[in-house]
Amino acid sequence: MPDPAKNRVNKLTSARIKKEIEFLTEVFAEIKDEAKKTLIKSAIEEAAFLKVACIQAKEEMKKEGLTVETKNAAQKFIKAHPSAMIYEKYSRLYTQIINNLIEYLPVKIEDSEFLVDDLLELRNS
Repeated sequence: MPDPAKNRVNKLTSARIKKEIEFLTEVFAEIKDEAKKTLIKSAIEEAAFLKVACIQAKEEMKKEGLTVETKNAAQKFIKAHPSAMIYEKYSRLYTQIINNLIEYLPVKIEDSEFLVDDLLELRNS
């Protein structure tokens, strides 16, 4: 049986991570406070890595399946594919980091005023 690991395309590259860092930096560009910018820089870098790693794990699962057969002496058993475990862990961490970063974004008062007005209209109708 051919080794699927040899046929894997590596999507976890510095170029892809850099592209994701640039995207996230643009998304969070509204943060003007320099102290906060310094704090979120490492979080953006970590989130970018985690996202690209999730993409890699997802591709591997699509090609190789969610489970693998493991042999231990005379026993065979099926367990979760290592990429499935990586994807689950990294996607959870990615979500936590992004949620933390969102907390640093400034509140847009105009948008929230419209939302409040819309909610009041719904309540009064």
